[in-house]
Amino acid sequence: MFLFGMVILIFFALIGLCSVCRGIIRGFHKPESDREIILIEPIKKEQEDAEYLLRRAAQKVLWMGRFAPDRVIALDCDMDDSTRKLCSLVCGDYPFMELCTKAELSERINKIDI
Repeated sequence: MFLFGMVILIFFALIGLCSVCRGIIRGFHKPESDREIILIEPIKKEQEDAEYLLRRAAQKVLWMGRFAPDRVIALDCDMDDSTRKLCSLVCGDYPFMELCTKAELSERINKIDI
């Protein structure tokens, strides 16, 4: 029983060490630039898997390291109220994620100076 406990402890210690290393590497290798990379996740009307889609996008951003997008936009494609509330809650869990309507996104795109 002691050996099994030690194996489990070592396993979780390695996971923690990998997580710390990933954070350090991500911090050092993110290039500074005046450009912003944005991932857009369109969410439709009564989309049942909206939370899954947004959390999956967030996890991809967290694991992509230096190639990760700077922002994730949950694009409101005529969502119903319950889906909009759910997306708003999920976006509040991640500092790089926001909920945006088509009109707001269009306005942001038009402001870009190329």
